[in-house]
Amino acid sequence: MQHGFLIWILAIQAGLGFDSEWRRLSDGKGGGVNARAVALLDEGKILLENEAGKQFETPLEYLSRPDREFFLGWQDEWKKRAAIGAKLNGVIGQPVFRDSWRLWDEKVADVAARLQWPRESSTPYSSSYRRYTRSNYRFLGARPFSVVAYGDDRGQTSGLSLVFANKGDSFSAAGMGEDHFERGESATTEELFEDMLKRDAEILAESLSEVLGEGERQRFGEGGDRRTVERWDWNHHSFILSHEDDEYVGLLIVSTEEADESGRTGRISDFEMQARLESSVVREDQGDVYVKNIPMVNQGPKGYCVPATFERAMRYLGIPADMYLLAVAGGTAPGGGTNTRRLFEEVRSACYRKGRRPKDMSLDPLRMRDIKKYVDQGVPIMWQMCSLSEYNQIANRRTRDRRSIKDWAAYSARIAQEAEINAEEMENVKANFHVCMIIGYNEVTNEVAVSDSWGAAYELRWVHLEEAAAVTNGNGFVILR
Repeated sequence: MQHGFLIWILAIQAGLGFDSEWRRLSDGKGGGVNARAVALLDEGKILLENEAGKQFETPLEYLSRPDREFFLGWQDEWKKRAAIGAKLNGVIGQPVFRDSWRLWDEKVADVAARLQWPRESSTPYSSSYRRYTRSNYRFLGARPFSVVAYGDDRGQTSGLSLVFANKGDSFSAAGMGEDHFERGESATTEELFEDMLKRDAEILAESLSEVLGEGERQRFGEGGDRRTVERWDWNHHSFILSHEDDEYVGLLIVSTEEADESGRTGRISDFEMQARLESSVVREDQGDVYVKNIPMVNQGPKGYCVPATFERAMRYLGIPADMYLLAVAGGTAPGGGTNTRRLFEEVRSACYRKGRRPKDMSLDPLRMRDIKKYVDQGVPIMWQMCSLSEYNQIANRRTRDRRSIKDWAAYSARIAQEAEINAEEMENVKANFHVCMIIGYNEVTNEVAVSDSWGAAYELRWVHLEEAAAVTNGNGFVILR
């Protein structure tokens, strides 16, 4: 891939340490604990963090005099940073920063609540809060179409990502969820789009430079993804601006440690990944088997089902990814429409660098044994299919009905009869080409569980295997540990 922004997104980890040094706090008995100051609080309290990353409040008066004087010596510096943070918030037009706090010292849920970005996904390993903005939303003087805050496995903020003018949202005239197949007419022309890209990049750079001075250019990324970006630093935050001709303008806010590493990230060990996958397989008494802990990525009002689904699978397997940059790599057309095979070939190297093994497979015919093989390992299947309106109606109704089933034998017999009729009506209808995930099965009822990149309501839906087989469209893809 030629687009380094891809590796930044989930690679952003919480930074280590305030500018103040770690200090050994005495307990008065010859022992103590190493801690650093996070912030001075009201009512004479201080928020500290120990080496394990746990934060705790304590009244200043409880500290020894040398410790108290050490931390109070940073008051003037904190006040200066709070003043710059307030100025940045004013230029940004959103309450991103809280006084002199670093984002990395805050829970991502708190940051998202302050910004009014709703939760998109939460797993034991990561979380995200995404908002698709209205036309009057501004950030640094320009309109971001998508804004997202990411959290790490402790719930701490690990980074913000904003995408401004871009080929997907700027040309989209589609709806959200399954309605995105009902497309309208985009008012954006190629000439207007080029003007949008140039204008957004200039506005963002000028706004940041107004407060932080001129940015610096640096190389960012790993492997074939290295590219040139512009960077501004403040209070352990790095603002990373990327402008890709004909594609997008993006801004990341990451820790300076992450920026200093140029986006290079480590890999999760095979042992840890195996444990993660095994713990993600759920087995219910009535026969449902499905994979949990897969991050949700809402593709929004554009045809990004392929890159959004690939992002979900990659992040689940510990590979940093972002649907906007995957769309670039996959040659996604304006508004949507991605070459799935091309994208799969492009992400191979990213998978291999993190020790994972991408594999393609035939899903025509769609067979239960193939589904079981991967779901039992905790691996979701990226599935090429036709998301017909009839299919979605069945999936919605079936999933809703399942919540109140008492007699599963009767339910199984009923849906088998329905599926025979439904499959005959849907098979050989080639329309609404789509990629989603198969994440589960039930051998007793002969159903499969599917997951679409349309938000929480579409995270887990059920259809009969015959109905799914009728709308399958050839290939599938998996990423193995």
